[in-house]
Amino acid sequence: MQASKQNHAAATYRTAVCYEYGAGTKRDPNRATQFYKKAAALGDTAAMYKLGIIMLKGLLSQNPNPRDAVIWLKRAAANADEENPHALHELGLLHAKPEKEPPEIPSLIRSEKHAIEEFKKAAELGYAPSCFKLGCCYEYGQLGCPVDPRQSIRYYSKAAEKGHSDAELALSGWYLTGSNGILNQSDTEAYLWARKAADKGLAKAEYAIGYFTEVGIGVKADIEEARRWYMRAAGNIYSQILKKKKYFSNYEFILKKSHL
Repeated sequence: MQASKQNHAAATYRTAVCYEYGAGTKRDPNRATQFYKKAAALGDTAAMYKLGIIMLKGLLSQNPNPRDAVIWLKRAAANADEENPHALHELGLLHAKPEKEPPEIPSLIRSEKHAIEEFKKAAELGYAPSCFKLGCCYEYGQLGCPVDPRQSIRYYSKAAEKGHSDAELALSGWYLTGSNGILNQSDTEAYLWARKAADKGLAKAEYAIGYFTEVGIGVKADIEEARRWYMRAAGNIYSQILKKKKYFSNYEFILKKSHL
C-alpha cells in the first residue's frame, strides 16, 4: 500500500488484486477498480488489460463501457510482451466477431484480417491460446485462413508444448491421421498427446483415451481401463452441465457409452 501511495505502478496493480480477491484485506470491488485505474494510468500493462476486461464485461460491479474498454486494451496491446500478451488475444477475439454482434464498438473494425494479425502477434510472444486459435484457423480454414496442415501443426505444437490441453488433443488428432510429407502417422504419439490432455481433466481427451484403450490405438487394448476413462469423461461432462446449466448435446454419446 505504501508503494502504491508513492505511485509505484506494479505495487498499485498488486493492491488492486488484493482488493479484488480479498488477499490480506476485505474484498472491495470498487476499491479494486480504483487501483486498477490508477495502475493503468501509471503505465502498468497488466492493469491496462485488466481494466479493459472490467469495462468490456462489466466486472467488479462496474457498468460495461465497450468504447473505453477497447482504448485500454489497445494501450495494453501496444505494450505487450511475453508476460502480457493477453490484450492482443482479446482484441483478436473482438475483431473476429460478426459485424452486428454485440458489443457494438464504433472504434473497432470487425475484420478477420485484423483478428489474425492480433492472434499472430500474441502467438509470437508465446501465448498458448492464440497459438491454439491459429492452429484451428489453419486446420479448418477459419477467419480467412487457407487450410494449411503445416501451419496448423506448427501452431498446435507451440501451444501443446506450453501445456494447452485443447492443443494437445488437436495434435493427437494430427498424429492419428498423419499429414503427407508433413507429419508421419503415429498411433503412439496420438495416444501420448491425448493422454497429456486427459491427465489435465479435458473431458474430450478422456473420452479419446477411452476409445484408444478400447480398440488398442497406441496402447494395449483393455476394456475395463477404457470403461474407467469413459466414466471419468462422463463425470466431467456432467459436472460441466451442472455448472453451466446447459446440455452439451455433442457429448451425449459419452453418457450413453458409459451407460449413464
